[in-house]
Amino acid sequence: MIELKTKEEIAKLKYSNQIVAEILQILKENIKPGITGVDLDRMARELCEKKGVKPAFLGLYGFPAALCVSINEEIVHGIPKKDRIFKEGDLVSIDFGVVVDGWYGDAAITVPVGKISDRKKRLLEGVEKALDEAIKQCYPGNSLLNVSKAIETTLKKYRLSPICEYGGHGIGRKPHEEPFVSNCLINAEDITLKPGMVLAIEPMATLGKGDVRKLKDDWTVVSKDKSYAAHFEHSVAITEDGPIVLSKLD
Repeated sequence: MIELKTKEEIAKLKYSNQIVAEILQILKENIKPGITGVDLDRMARELCEKKGVKPAFLGLYGFPAALCVSINEEIVHGIPKKDRIFKEGDLVSIDFGVVVDGWYGDAAITVPVGKISDRKKRLLEGVEKALDEAIKQCYPGNSLLNVSKAIETTLKKYRLSPICEYGGHGIGRKPHEEPFVSNCLINAEDITLKPGMVLAIEPMATLGKGDVRKLKDDWTVVSKDKSYAAHFEHSVAITEDGPIVLSKLD
């Protein structure tokens, strides 16, 4: 069942998501050669403590960290590691959430470490553009199919392979609610968008074929061909006046 939020509830979700955006911006500014995912995770926890909020992912379904840190061929759900040091040319995806007074915020970015190749720039640009195009489809009366279509079509224009097995979701009083927001038409849902829906939209893609596997840690999802991956996410409210990106800094 899809839960529609009131304007007051959307305001609470925006507050949570603004904190997510603020912390992600600070983490982004600290990504550089020589640090690790554990350093970022520690920083995220400290920032949550300062702001008096709870990191949403820590302990969620048994996840052992506050931050998902996925590097290069890792697509999503990477566990921060102290022995994997960021190097020039790496791509680091950070997925982060908080919960404030029972309302969840969730967003993700992929950050280049130092200088990167033109191919990697195309990957980042394409996935971020896919998110932008998907958000444009978030208006009442449209179908969720068109959100997925916008993601897949944009990624393919950039010669990228969308990840179909993983995608976005509803968000609110729970971190993951209905509906599933696919990155591909093949498994997209034909649901009419209504005011009060709040969706976490998260396109992800690789420079390779797009086939994935899960590592032995039972969390980290990687590209089978070890091709570079990127992941961007925003939490978006659908209103009578169109989409509001809750996790974009005001």
